[in-house]
Amino acid sequence: MKVREYFISCDWGTSNFRLRVVATSNLKIIAEHKTNQGIKTLFEQYTAQKTKKQSAFFAEYLTSQISQLPEEHRNHMVVTAGMASSNIGLFEMEYANFPLQANGDNLKWKYLKVNTHLEVLLISGAKTETGMMRGEEIQAIGLNDQLASYKEGILLLPGTHSKHLAYHNATFIDLKNFMTGELFEVLSQKSILSNSIEVKSTKFEEEPFIEGVTLGLKGLLSTSLFSVRARHILQNKAKESNYYFLSGLLIGDEIKYLKNTDKTIFLAAPDPVYSLYKIALNQIIAKDNLILLDGASLERALLMGQKKILQHYDN
Repeated sequence: MKVREYFISCDWGTSNFRLRVVATSNLKIIAEHKTNQGIKTLFEQYTAQKTKKQSAFFAEYLTSQISQLPEEHRNHMVVTAGMASSNIGLFEMEYANFPLQANGDNLKWKYLKVNTHLEVLLISGAKTETGMMRGEEIQAIGLNDQLASYKEGILLLPGTHSKHLAYHNATFIDLKNFMTGELFEVLSQKSILSNSIEVKSTKFEEEPFIEGVTLGLKGLLSTSLFSVRARHILQNKAKESNYYFLSGLLIGDEIKYLKNTDKTIFLAAPDPVYSLYKIALNQIIAKDNLILLDGASLERALLMGQKKILQHYDN
């Protein structure tokens, strides 16, 4: 078995781009470089020009950013997760099918020789008949060490499009998608509710958040949305209060199907999302059934997942 001392972790999402030089043995980060040139922005730049093919355009950007890393660490294998394998990325790959082995055995990956010095291992997303994801599957297999001692459970990966992965006997057997984050953005910035929502500080307001969660858990999302405006106009509630009320309403609606579950729930997210979901889940999940994995755990999980895929490739 070939053992690499280092690899370059590439996390290329819709909105952001990040490279990290990683020591394979202990996942220590040796160097890091990041930009706001996510797949969406770069694809817009690609469509605005007519001279380069898509893969070449993206490969050129990747090469230019790797040149920002320390010179002695520019020639390691690049393990790429996220939207880079989508139809608007570096190279389109088909999704792997559920169920997914928690060790990553049946994920798909593709080796690309970009130039003389740059080798890329591109990882696909994963899908069911009704859901899909790109990037979160790497985090999931990277979290397997935390899940392995439990026979079954549900892994929650909140975000713009939240993913809930059902877990059973070291296998991810199903996936649910929720547009919670995007719905919040649309409603708070582009709907009639936008005039009643505002954030001026980072101070968390628990009371309106719990009020929203409670209504969401009751399945009252649709009938409660306009009350955001009513709270502001008729009840003189502050716009900041409505920010947390709407957050709670949408999160409560997302997790309401878990109210009567006896399965272990794993929450993995960075703050501030981590704290919001923790509070919401505490309303319906017994303490012993809720396993909390913070942002640091999730960051390490991405690297561990990439390492697993690299080891599969090298074998």
